[in-house]
Amino acid sequence: MIDYNADEGIAPVVAMLLILAVIVTVMSVYFNTYVPSLKEEAEIDHLSDVQKEFLSFSSDLENAVWQKSEGRLSRSFELGGGDVFLSSIKSGGVLEVEEDARLFNISSTSANWNSSLVRFAYEPVSNFWQDQGYSWQYGYVNLTTGYNITTPLQYTDMNDTIQAVENDSGIFRSLFDLNYIYEPVFQTDGLGNYTGTKYRNCTEITITITSLEKGVKDYVSGNGVAMLALETDIETSSFNETRLNFSVNTDVLMGVNNTIWECINEKLVDFNSSQFDNVEIVSCYPDATDDDIGKDLDILFIDPVKVNIKQVKLTVSAKV
Repeated sequence: MIDYNADEGIAPVVAMLLILAVIVTVMSVYFNTYVPSLKEEAEIDHLSDVQKEFLSFSSDLENAVWQKSEGRLSRSFELGGGDVFLSSIKSGGVLEVEEDARLFNISSTSANWNSSLVRFAYEPVSNFWQDQGYSWQYGYVNLTTGYNITTPLQYTDMNDTIQAVENDSGIFRSLFDLNYIYEPVFQTDGLGNYTGTKYRNCTEITITITSLEKGVKDYVSGNGVAMLALETDIETSSFNETRLNFSVNTDVLMGVNNTIWECINEKLVDFNSSQFDNVEIVSCYPDATDDDIGKDLDILFIDPVKVNIKQVKLTVSAKV
């Protein structure tokens, strides 16, 4: 005798097992075939966002150097990417700011001041696509790889990059400035009468020094949101000086040292052309050659002159 009730009880179980088998098969195909490609696409989108923020922050730095006004700004992006539907595992990354070269130094009889650079970089960790990172150095953004290959993003090759760094439009000609005030002085005798002799004296010099510095918070890792932050502060101090010396670090790469030296030299040549009577010596080179580039530059006054030092400090930090 056939037990129909038993057959009817088995049928739903078999159907459910078949449905589960189909679901497992579909999920297996999804995870083994589609998920890797989807995670690659998500990682590509993530790295594209990082690149966009690096380029934007580079422009922010340039504007801050040119404007020389106090303020704060930031650019945020995720350190990790590659999360997709039913696979939320993300890659990670490291964002770090480091001190770079000292560019130039200004010394007097009472103090010293200098201008320096920073560099910052994003490095991927356990990337789902390529080990592609980004770095900023000498005013431009590089694409970096795990094979220690560095490629400038904004220029076709390194020659174009060097030309851009040395160009008048680059930030390095904006790191130093010199302005001065002068007035005529009429000589008098012991009775206070004018003798007819007139002097042209420099009464005040204002030197603007812009420097990029590393912030207290300089390292972030993980796969969450990180932030590149920029804060601009301005400090002004005044001294009475008889001597100013300008020296450029000749070890800086990319032609940066040449560009900065030429900028300082041009300012001193202009200052020297005024032929002030209270200035003893201005060491500068009106017709500078390659052999002159890198030599120290000086101003010597006969009597103390008021010197204002305006320090524009751009602090770059890595934060969460």
